[in-house]
Amino acid sequence: MDERLSASRVPGPVTGESTAAVEDSAAAGGGSDTGGYAAAALRGVHAAALASLPRSSPRRLDRLLSGRDPAEVWAEVMRGGVAASVADGEVRAHWSAHSRGVDLAAVAEKLESLDAWVTTPASVQHPTAVACDIDPAPVLFRRGRVPDPAAPAVAIVGTRRCTPTGRSVAMELGSGLAAAGVTVVSGLALGIDGAAHRGALAAEGAPVVGVVGSGLDVVYPRGNRDLWDAVGASGTLLTEAPLGAEPEGWRFPARNRLLAALADVVVVVESKRAGGSMHTVEEAVRRAVTVMAVPGSVRNPAAAGTNLLLSEGCAPACCNDDVLVALGLATAGAADGPAEPARPAGGVGLDPLQQRLLELLDDGPASLDVLVLRAAAPVPEVLVAAEGLERLGLLARDGARVLRAWG
Repeated sequence: MDERLSASRVPGPVTGESTAAVEDSAAAGGGSDTGGYAAAALRGVHAAALASLPRSSPRRLDRLLSGRDPAEVWAEVMRGGVAASVADGEVRAHWSAHSRGVDLAAVAEKLESLDAWVTTPASVQHPTAVACDIDPAPVLFRRGRVPDPAAPAVAIVGTRRCTPTGRSVAMELGSGLAAAGVTVVSGLALGIDGAAHRGALAAEGAPVVGVVGSGLDVVYPRGNRDLWDAVGASGTLLTEAPLGAEPEGWRFPARNRLLAALADVVVVVESKRAGGSMHTVEEAVRRAVTVMAVPGSVRNPAAAGTNLLLSEGCAPACCNDDVLVALGLATAGAADGPAEPARPAGGVGLDPLQQRLLELLDDGPASLDVLVLRAAAPVPEVLVAAEGLERLGLLARDGARVLRAWG
């Protein structure tokens, strides 16, 4: 059962029920009595509280829940009755002490303030691909819509320290795939991830899914706050991390398995031979998910990993149609030429300052402050020109910087 709750919606110390709980309970055949709805309403808060237990990795949390009602499991944790096969005596005592200090009403209020939902595999809104995965996510926090399980999905991943070319390719892939009705999944990091999301959002096509490694109330990286808000508003933000969780290093490999589980195809745009992107590839291979790679220059260190994948037999992703063919949404003949998403004509209808800004961005992303200095134009004029380019799809934002969206 999934739940987004406030203090006014939780029974017991807090009262009432949630509309979402009513809908979810009804969908599961839960009847219509208020008591049943109230019990259902508590499950989301208890699941969120369980996710906050110290030293509770996803696998340990999965064993702890084991398909049971989170409220029942929480009571078990409080009295120290967790099975020894799940946690040793020291951990059980630690969990019991921790649970007695948790204010469930405060957890509910925090979820409500974030417009966040909590799901477990028992919920009709828990992503099927994750619930049935070889390494399932026992608890997920979500902002935004439920991902469409029937829609094709592509995870676009790559290095945070990407080249301007890699960033442009990621944006084009994100835009073209979203326009074709494909759900673009990525990790909302700087570099390739953020570029893929921005491209997909600009296309106003299929909803995007961002899978993050921190709590929904801990934006990381901070420079991507606008992207977090945009993905949460028009698509889906997902995380296993509990409220308040910082982006600790161990959470990202766990996050990478979710990227692979949610995707039908994983596309690596730029990557070194080791790192998060290559770990996502390993997770994809474990799940028999198709892996594709964008070819890069042998002189580009950021392409060492992608070129290695190609040498090992991965299919190349040279254009959107290559990926659509892998999804079964296009024929191989369609990918013979360099198909790209529709884009505005570079200099048509642009004023001199807008053309100048695009020229200045040929060498790579820059902050608006730097653009103002290089353009030698008044700040208001540069801001207006940049906003116009963004509306035309010729310029995009990446944190505090802006970059050319096309070519």
